[in-house]
Amino acid sequence: MGGRPRGSTNAALLIVSFAVGQGSIFLAQTWLIHRGALDLLAAFATHFSFAILALMVVDFGAPVVVARRISLAGDGEVLDVTRRCYWQASAVRLGVAFAVSLAGLGYAWFGGDGFSRGYVPAAIPALLISAFNAAGIFDGLGLSGISGLTGMLAYIASAIALVAAGAQSASADAGMILGVALSLGYAFAVVAQLAVLWRLGCQMRVVTFTVADCGATAREGLSVLLAILPGQLSFRFQIVVCAAVLGQAGVGLFVYGRQIAAAASQVLEFVRRAHFPDMVRALRLGDTTLRAGFEAQRLATLLAIALTLGLMLVGSSCFLLMSGAFAQSGLVAALFSVGVLTGALSQTLGQAAQGLGRFRVVAVAAVLAMLVGFGASAGLGALLGLLGLAMAEVVTHVVGALVIWASVFWRVDGRKIVRVGA
Repeated sequence: MGGRPRGSTNAALLIVSFAVGQGSIFLAQTWLIHRGALDLLAAFATHFSFAILALMVVDFGAPVVVARRISLAGDGEVLDVTRRCYWQASAVRLGVAFAVSLAGLGYAWFGGDGFSRGYVPAAIPALLISAFNAAGIFDGLGLSGISGLTGMLAYIASAIALVAAGAQSASADAGMILGVALSLGYAFAVVAQLAVLWRLGCQMRVVTFTVADCGATAREGLSVLLAILPGQLSFRFQIVVCAAVLGQAGVGLFVYGRQIAAAASQVLEFVRRAHFPDMVRALRLGDTTLRAGFEAQRLATLLAIALTLGLMLVGSSCFLLMSGAFAQSGLVAALFSVGVLTGALSQTLGQAAQGLGRFRVVAVAAVLAMLVGFGASAGLGALLGLLGLAMAEVVTHVVGALVIWASVFWRVDGRKIVRVGA
Protein backbone atom coordinates (compact mmCIF):
# COMPACT_ATOMS: atom_id res chain seq x y z
CA MET A 1 0.00 0.00 0.00
CA GLY A 2 2.95 2.31 -0.46
CA GLY A 3 3.14 5.31 -2.75
CA ARG A 4 0.05 7.18 -1.60
CA PRO A 5 -1.16 9.96 -3.88
CA ARG A 6 -0.85 13.53 -2.67
CA GLY A 7 -3.88 15.36 -1.33
CA SER A 8 -4.23 17.45 -4.49
CA THR A 9 -4.37 14.28 -6.62
CA ASN A 10 -7.10 12.80 -4.45
CA ALA A 11 -9.00 16.08 -4.50
CA ALA A 12 -8.81 16.16 -8.30
CA LEU A 13 -10.11 12.59 -8.55
CA LEU A 14 -12.95 13.35 -6.14
CA ILE A 15 -13.92 16.45 -8.10
CA VAL A 16 -13.83 14.63 -11.44
CA SER A 17 -15.89 11.77 -9.98
CA PHE A 18 -18.42 14.22 -8.62
CA ALA A 19 -18.57 16.11 -11.92
CA VAL A 20 -19.31 12.88 -13.79
CA GLY A 21 -21.73 11.46 -11.21
CA GLN A 22 -23.65 14.55 -10.12
CA GLY A 23 -23.25 16.02 -13.61
CA SER A 24 -25.11 13.08 -15.09
CA ILE A 25 -28.00 13.69 -12.67
CA PHE A 26 -27.97 17.38 -13.53
CA LEU A 27 -28.09 16.70 -17.27
CA ALA A 28 -30.96 14.24 -16.85
CA GLN A 29 -32.91 16.80 -14.81
CA THR A 30 -32.18 19.48 -17.41
CA TRP A 31 -33.70 17.19 -20.02
CA LEU A 32 -36.82 16.80 -17.85
CA ILE A 33 -37.17 20.59 -17.58
CA HIS A 34 -36.82 20.87 -21.35
CA ARG A 35 -39.63 18.33 -21.73
CA GLY A 36 -41.76 20.10 -19.13
CA ALA A 37 -41.89 16.99 -16.89
CA LEU A 38 -41.81 19.05 -13.69
CA ASP A 39 -43.93 16.52 -11.75
CA LEU A 40 -41.38 13.73 -12.28
CA LEU A 41 -38.53 16.18 -11.62
CA ALA A 42 -40.05 17.24 -8.29
CA ALA A 43 -40.80 13.65 -7.24
CA PHE A 44 -37.35 12.34 -8.13
CA ALA A 45 -35.49 15.35 -6.70
CA THR A 46 -37.32 15.06 -3.38
CA HIS A 47 -36.99 11.29 -3.03
CA PHE A 48 -33.38 11.15 -4.23
CA SER A 49 -32.47 13.93 -1.81
CA PHE A 50 -33.99 12.07 1.13
CA ALA A 51 -32.43 8.79 -0.06
CA ILE A 52 -28.99 10.40 0.08
CA LEU A 53 -29.86 11.67 3.56
CA ALA A 54 -30.83 8.14 4.61
CA LEU A 55 -27.57 6.77 3.22
CA MET A 56 -25.69 9.43 5.19
CA VAL A 57 -27.48 8.34 8.38
CA VAL A 58 -26.57 4.72 7.67
CA ASP A 59 -22.91 5.72 7.25
CA PHE A 60 -23.15 6.96 10.85
CA GLY A 61 -20.04 9.12 10.69
CA ALA A 62 -17.85 6.12 9.86
CA PRO A 63 -15.78 7.79 7.09
CA VAL A 64 -14.40 10.39 9.52
CA VAL A 65 -13.97 8.02 12.48
CA VAL A 66 -12.27 5.29 10.42
CA ALA A 67 -10.08 7.75 8.50
CA ARG A 68 -8.89 9.40 11.72
CA ARG A 69 -8.00 6.09 13.39
CA ILE A 70 -6.09 4.84 10.35
CA SER A 71 -4.28 8.19 9.99
CA LEU A 72 -3.04 7.91 13.58
CA ALA A 73 -1.97 4.26 13.28
CA GLY A 74 1.70 3.34 13.07
CA ASP A 75 3.07 1.84 9.86
CA GLY A 76 3.26 -1.64 11.34
CA GLU A 77 -0.34 -1.71 12.54
CA VAL A 78 -2.17 -0.03 9.65
CA LEU A 79 -3.52 -3.28 8.15
CA ASP A 80 -4.80 -4.60 11.48
CA VAL A 81 -6.39 -1.28 12.42
CA THR A 82 -7.98 -1.02 8.97
CA ARG A 83 -9.65 -4.44 9.21
CA ARG A 84 -10.89 -3.93 12.76
CA CYS A 85 -12.27 -0.48 11.94
CA TYR A 86 -14.02 -1.76 8.82
CA TRP A 87 -15.88 -4.61 10.52
CA GLN A 88 -16.76 -2.60 13.61
CA ALA A 89 -18.15 0.18 11.46
CA SER A 90 -19.99 -2.28 9.19
CA ALA A 91 -21.71 -3.94 12.15
CA VAL A 92 -22.88 -0.59 13.50
CA ARG A 93 -24.03 0.62 10.08
CA LEU A 94 -25.95 -2.56 9.32
CA GLY A 95 -28.01 -2.13 12.48
CA VAL A 96 -28.72 1.49 11.58
CA ALA A 97 -29.62 0.46 8.02
CA PHE A 98 -32.33 -1.93 9.27
CA ALA A 99 -33.83 0.78 11.48
CA VAL A 100 -33.83 3.40 8.69
CA SER A 101 -35.28 0.85 6.25
CA LEU A 102 -38.24 0.14 8.53
CA ALA A 103 -38.88 3.86 8.93
CA GLY A 104 -38.75 4.36 5.16
CA LEU A 105 -41.17 1.51 4.48
CA GLY A 106 -43.55 2.88 7.09
CA TYR A 107 -43.58 6.27 5.38
CA ALA A 108 -44.02 4.76 1.91
CA TRP A 109 -47.09 2.73 2.83
CA PHE A 110 -48.81 5.05 5.28
CA GLY A 111 -47.83 8.56 4.19
CA GLY A 112 -46.44 8.42 0.67
CA ASP A 113 -47.92 8.59 -2.82
CA GLY A 114 -47.64 6.11 -5.69
CA PHE A 115 -44.12 7.23 -6.58
CA SER A 116 -43.04 6.73 -2.96
CA ARG A 117 -44.49 3.22 -2.82
CA GLY A 118 -42.46 2.32 -5.89
CA TYR A 119 -39.21 4.13 -5.04
CA VAL A 120 -38.69 3.44 -1.34
CA PRO A 121 -38.92 -0.40 -1.30
CA ALA A 122 -36.71 -0.59 -4.41
CA ALA A 123 -34.11 1.70 -2.81
CA ILE A 124 -34.01 -0.14 0.55
CA PRO A 125 -31.27 -2.60 -0.62
CA ALA A 126 -29.00 0.41 -1.22
CA LEU A 127 -29.12 1.17 2.51
CA LEU A 128 -28.20 -2.38 3.51
CA ILE A 129 -25.44 -2.66 0.91
CA SER A 130 -23.91 0.71 1.77
CA ALA A 131 -23.32 -0.52 5.34
CA PHE A 132 -20.28 -2.32 3.93
CA ASN A 133 -18.72 0.54 2.00
CA ALA A 134 -15.03 1.27 2.49
CA ALA A 135 -14.93 5.04 1.90
CA GLY A 136 -13.38 5.77 5.30
CA ILE A 137 -10.60 3.25 4.69
CA PHE A 138 -9.59 4.92 1.44
CA ASP A 139 -9.63 8.30 3.15
CA GLY A 140 -7.41 7.05 5.97
CA LEU A 141 -4.97 5.41 3.57
CA GLY A 142 -4.66 8.61 1.56
CA LEU A 143 -6.60 7.12 -1.37
CA SER A 144 -9.86 9.05 -1.11
CA GLY A 145 -9.91 9.55 -4.88
CA ILE A 146 -10.76 5.87 -5.29
CA SER A 147 -13.85 6.17 -3.11
CA GLY A 148 -14.97 9.02 -5.36
CA LEU A 149 -14.51 7.00 -8.53
CA THR A 150 -16.58 4.14 -7.13
CA GLY A 151 -19.17 6.38 -5.48
CA MET A 152 -20.19 8.03 -8.75
CA LEU A 153 -21.66 4.74 -10.02
CA ALA A 154 -24.90 5.19 -8.05
CA TYR A 155 -25.40 8.67 -9.52
CA ILE A 156 -24.76 7.50 -13.07
CA ALA A 157 -27.19 4.61 -12.64
CA SER A 158 -29.88 6.96 -11.29
CA ALA A 159 -29.33 9.41 -14.15
CA ILE A 160 -29.71 6.67 -16.76
CA ALA A 161 -32.86 5.43 -15.05
CA LEU A 162 -34.26 8.98 -14.88
CA VAL A 163 -33.92 9.34 -18.64
CA ALA A 164 -35.47 5.90 -19.12
CA ALA A 165 -38.42 6.85 -16.90
CA GLY A 166 -38.74 10.31 -18.45
CA ALA A 167 -41.56 9.25 -20.72
CA GLN A 168 -43.71 8.41 -17.69
CA SER A 169 -45.36 10.58 -15.08
CA ALA A 170 -44.43 10.41 -11.39
CA SER A 171 -45.95 6.93 -11.08
CA ALA A 172 -45.14 3.87 -9.00
CA ASP A 173 -43.45 2.24 -12.00
CA ALA A 174 -41.16 5.23 -12.47
CA GLY A 175 -40.37 5.20 -8.77
CA MET A 176 -39.49 1.50 -8.86
CA ILE A 177 -37.15 1.96 -11.84
CA LEU A 178 -35.30 4.79 -10.11
CA GLY A 179 -35.11 2.96 -6.77
CA VAL A 180 -33.67 -0.18 -8.35
CA ALA A 181 -31.09 1.94 -10.16
CA LEU A 182 -29.91 3.43 -6.86
CA SER A 183 -29.55 -0.02 -5.28
CA LEU A 184 -27.67 -1.44 -8.25
CA GLY A 185 -25.35 1.56 -8.28
CA TYR A 186 -24.41 1.07 -4.62
CA ALA A 187 -23.96 -2.66 -5.13
CA PHE A 188 -21.45 -2.08 -7.93
CA ALA A 189 -19.72 0.63 -5.87
CA VAL A 190 -19.15 -1.54 -2.79
CA VAL A 191 -17.98 -4.53 -4.83
CA ALA A 192 -15.55 -2.27 -6.70
CA GLN A 193 -14.20 -0.82 -3.43
CA LEU A 194 -13.53 -4.24 -1.92
CA ALA A 195 -11.94 -5.43 -5.16
CA VAL A 196 -9.56 -2.46 -5.17
CA LEU A 197 -8.59 -3.12 -1.54
CA TRP A 198 -7.93 -6.76 -2.39
CA ARG A 199 -5.77 -5.66 -5.31
CA LEU A 200 -3.81 -3.38 -2.96
CA GLY A 201 -3.14 -6.26 -0.60
CA CYS A 202 -5.61 -5.03 2.00
CA GLN A 203 -8.23 -7.77 1.94
CA MET A 204 -11.08 -7.18 4.38
CA ARG A 205 -10.84 -10.55 6.10
CA VAL A 206 -13.24 -10.97 8.98
CA VAL A 207 -11.60 -10.26 12.34
CA THR A 208 -12.94 -10.62 15.84
CA PHE A 209 -14.35 -7.61 17.63
CA THR A 210 -16.46 -7.04 20.70
CA VAL A 211 -19.67 -5.24 21.48
CA ALA A 212 -17.60 -2.71 23.42
CA ASP A 213 -15.55 -2.01 20.26
CA CYS A 214 -18.72 -1.39 18.28
CA GLY A 215 -20.04 0.80 21.08
CA ALA A 216 -16.94 3.01 20.96
CA THR A 217 -17.21 3.29 17.18
CA ALA A 218 -20.92 4.09 17.44
CA ARG A 219 -20.36 6.83 20.02
CA GLU A 220 -17.72 8.58 17.94
CA GLY A 221 -19.74 8.05 14.78
CA LEU A 222 -22.87 9.50 16.37
CA SER A 223 -20.98 12.66 17.29
CA VAL A 224 -19.72 12.98 13.71
CA LEU A 225 -23.20 12.28 12.31
CA LEU A 226 -24.75 14.91 14.57
CA ALA A 227 -22.24 17.38 13.16
CA ILE A 228 -23.15 16.53 9.55
CA LEU A 229 -26.85 15.78 9.81
CA PRO A 230 -28.18 19.18 10.91
CA GLY A 231 -26.95 20.88 7.75
CA GLN A 232 -28.57 18.19 5.64
CA LEU A 233 -31.82 18.43 7.60
CA SER A 234 -31.79 22.19 7.13
CA PHE A 235 -31.69 21.74 3.35
CA ARG A 236 -34.58 19.25 3.44
CA PHE A 237 -36.53 21.61 5.68
CA GLN A 238 -36.00 24.30 3.06
CA ILE A 239 -37.60 21.96 0.52
CA VAL A 240 -40.66 21.70 2.78
CA VAL A 241 -40.81 25.49 3.20
CA CYS A 242 -40.39 25.94 -0.55
CA ALA A 243 -43.27 23.53 -1.22
CA ALA A 244 -45.49 25.52 1.14
CA VAL A 245 -44.53 28.87 -0.42
CA LEU A 246 -44.02 28.04 -4.11
CA GLY A 247 -45.82 24.72 -4.66
CA GLN A 248 -44.57 21.43 -6.16
CA ALA A 249 -43.41 22.96 -9.44
CA GLY A 250 -41.41 25.46 -7.41
CA VAL A 251 -39.81 22.60 -5.47
CA GLY A 252 -38.46 21.06 -8.66
CA LEU A 253 -36.92 24.32 -9.82
CA PHE A 254 -35.61 25.13 -6.33
CA VAL A 255 -33.84 21.78 -5.99
CA TYR A 256 -32.51 22.03 -9.56
CA GLY A 257 -30.99 25.48 -8.96
CA ARG A 258 -29.99 24.76 -5.39
CA GLN A 259 -27.96 21.74 -6.39
CA ILE A 260 -25.72 23.96 -8.51
CA ALA A 261 -24.63 25.80 -5.36
CA ALA A 262 -24.54 22.48 -3.50
CA ALA A 263 -22.22 21.10 -6.19
CA ALA A 264 -19.74 23.90 -5.50
CA SER A 265 -19.91 23.15 -1.78
CA GLN A 266 -19.38 19.45 -2.49
CA VAL A 267 -16.26 20.20 -4.52
CA LEU A 268 -14.86 22.08 -1.53
CA GLU A 269 -15.79 19.18 0.75
CA PHE A 270 -13.80 16.83 -1.47
CA VAL A 271 -10.76 19.11 -1.25
CA ARG A 272 -11.03 19.24 2.55
CA ARG A 273 -11.57 15.49 2.70
CA ALA A 274 -8.47 14.77 0.62
CA HIS A 275 -6.34 16.92 2.97
CA PHE A 276 -7.93 15.67 6.20
CA PRO A 277 -5.16 13.15 7.06
CA ASP A 278 -2.58 15.94 6.62
CA MET A 279 -4.61 18.19 8.91
CA VAL A 280 -4.83 15.50 11.58
CA ARG A 281 -1.07 14.99 11.53
CA ALA A 282 -0.39 18.76 11.55
CA LEU A 283 -2.65 19.35 14.54
CA ARG A 284 -1.12 16.34 16.29
CA LEU A 285 2.30 18.02 16.23
CA GLY A 286 1.10 20.53 18.81
CA ASP A 287 0.00 23.53 16.75
CA THR A 288 -3.70 23.42 17.62
CA THR A 289 -4.53 26.97 16.53
CA LEU A 290 -7.21 27.91 14.05
CA ARG A 291 -4.49 29.25 11.78
CA ALA A 292 -2.95 25.77 11.53
CA GLY A 293 -6.30 24.33 10.49
CA PHE A 294 -6.82 26.87 7.73
CA GLU A 295 -3.20 26.52 6.64
CA ALA A 296 -3.82 22.81 6.00
CA GLN A 297 -6.95 23.73 4.00
CA ARG A 298 -5.57 26.74 2.12
CA LEU A 299 -6.58 25.32 -1.26
CA ALA A 300 -10.18 24.77 -0.15
CA THR A 301 -10.44 28.35 1.13
CA LEU A 302 -9.11 29.89 -2.08
CA LEU A 303 -11.41 27.70 -4.15
CA ALA A 304 -14.37 28.76 -1.99
CA ILE A 305 -13.77 32.41 -2.85
CA ALA A 306 -13.38 31.67 -6.57
CA LEU A 307 -16.45 29.42 -6.76
CA THR A 308 -18.60 31.90 -4.88
CA LEU A 309 -17.74 34.73 -7.25
CA GLY A 310 -18.11 32.52 -10.33
CA LEU A 311 -21.46 31.13 -9.21
CA MET A 312 -22.77 34.60 -8.43
CA LEU A 313 -21.76 35.86 -11.88
CA VAL A 314 -23.08 32.90 -13.86
CA GLY A 315 -26.34 32.63 -11.91
CA SER A 316 -27.06 36.34 -12.25
CA SER A 317 -26.32 36.20 -15.98
CA CYS A 318 -28.73 33.29 -16.47
CA PHE A 319 -31.45 35.15 -14.58
CA LEU A 320 -30.98 38.32 -16.65
CA LEU A 321 -30.42 36.77 -20.08
CA MET A 322 -32.68 33.71 -20.04
CA SER A 323 -36.36 33.16 -19.34
CA GLY A 324 -38.70 30.65 -17.78
CA ALA A 325 -37.51 27.76 -15.63
CA PHE A 326 -33.82 28.19 -16.42
CA ALA A 327 -33.89 31.86 -15.41
CA GLN A 328 -35.48 30.98 -12.07
CA SER A 329 -32.87 28.27 -11.49
CA GLY A 330 -30.12 30.81 -12.19
CA LEU A 331 -31.62 33.12 -9.59
CA VAL A 332 -31.56 30.33 -7.00
CA ALA A 333 -27.90 29.58 -7.77
CA ALA A 334 -26.94 33.26 -7.48
CA LEU A 335 -28.80 33.76 -4.19
CA PHE A 336 -27.19 30.72 -2.57
CA SER A 337 -23.67 31.48 -3.83
CA VAL A 338 -22.78 33.41 -0.66
CA GLY A 339 -23.61 30.31 1.37
CA VAL A 340 -20.88 28.44 -0.51
CA LEU A 341 -18.23 30.69 1.05
CA THR A 342 -19.71 30.90 4.54
CA GLY A 343 -20.34 27.17 4.56
CA ALA A 344 -16.76 26.43 3.50
CA LEU A 345 -15.30 28.54 6.30
CA SER A 346 -17.64 26.97 8.86
CA GLN A 347 -16.86 23.44 7.68
CA THR A 348 -13.11 24.05 7.88
CA LEU A 349 -13.51 25.05 11.54
CA GLY A 350 -15.55 21.93 12.17
CA GLN A 351 -13.05 19.66 10.45
CA ALA A 352 -10.16 21.13 12.44
CA ALA A 353 -12.05 20.47 15.66
CA GLN A 354 -12.77 16.90 14.52
CA GLY A 355 -9.08 16.46 13.74
CA LEU A 356 -8.43 17.25 17.41
CA GLY A 357 -11.01 14.66 18.45
CA ARG A 358 -13.58 17.29 19.55
CA PHE A 359 -16.47 15.48 17.90
CA ARG A 360 -19.02 16.42 20.57
CA VAL A 361 -18.34 20.14 20.29
CA VAL A 362 -18.86 20.07 16.52
CA ALA A 363 -22.07 18.08 16.99
CA VAL A 364 -23.45 20.55 19.53
CA ALA A 365 -22.56 23.47 17.26
CA ALA A 366 -24.28 21.83 14.31
CA VAL A 367 -27.46 21.09 16.27
CA LEU A 368 -27.66 24.66 17.58
CA ALA A 369 -27.08 26.01 14.07
CA MET A 370 -29.80 23.73 12.72
CA LEU A 371 -32.35 24.90 15.27
CA VAL A 372 -31.56 28.54 14.49
CA GLY A 373 -31.70 27.69 10.78
CA PHE A 374 -35.14 26.10 11.10
CA GLY A 375 -36.54 29.26 12.65
CA ALA A 376 -34.76 31.51 10.16
CA SER A 377 -35.88 29.43 7.17
CA ALA A 378 -39.50 29.39 8.27
CA GLY A 379 -39.61 33.10 9.12
CA LEU A 380 -37.45 34.58 6.38
CA GLY A 381 -38.71 32.08 3.79
CA ALA A 382 -42.31 33.06 4.43
CA LEU A 383 -41.46 36.78 4.29
CA LEU A 384 -38.88 36.94 1.49
CA GLY A 385 -39.21 33.65 -0.40
CA LEU A 386 -36.00 32.40 -2.03
CA LEU A 387 -33.97 35.35 -0.73
CA GLY A 388 -35.08 34.55 2.80
CA LEU A 389 -34.01 30.91 2.46
CA ALA A 390 -30.58 32.00 1.20
CA MET A 391 -30.19 34.42 4.12
CA ALA A 392 -31.22 31.71 6.58
CA GLU A 393 -28.49 29.43 5.28
CA VAL A 394 -25.81 32.07 5.94
CA VAL A 395 -27.18 32.60 9.45
CA THR A 396 -26.86 28.85 10.06
CA HIS A 397 -23.22 28.83 9.00
CA VAL A 398 -22.33 31.83 11.17
CA VAL A 399 -23.92 30.33 14.28
CA GLY A 400 -22.10 27.00 13.83
CA ALA A 401 -18.74 28.67 13.22
CA LEU A 402 -19.01 30.94 16.26
CA VAL A 403 -19.87 28.07 18.59
CA ILE A 404 -16.92 25.96 17.40
CA TRP A 405 -14.47 28.87 17.57
CA ALA A 406 -15.57 29.84 21.06
CA SER A 407 -15.45 26.25 22.35
CA VAL A 408 -12.22 24.99 20.76
CA PHE A 409 -9.97 27.72 19.40
CA TRP A 410 -10.73 30.94 21.26
CA ARG A 411 -8.49 30.27 24.26
CA VAL A 412 -5.69 28.71 22.21
CA ASP A 413 -5.60 31.54 19.66
CA GLY A 414 -5.88 34.06 22.48
CA ARG A 415 -2.78 32.68 24.20
CA LYS A 416 -0.89 32.78 20.87
CA ILE A 417 -1.82 36.44 20.38
CA VAL A 418 -0.73 37.31 23.93
CA ARG A 419 2.63 35.61 23.40
CA VAL A 420 3.23 37.44 20.14
CA GLY A 421 2.26 40.76 21.71
CA ALA A 422 4.60 40.14 24.63
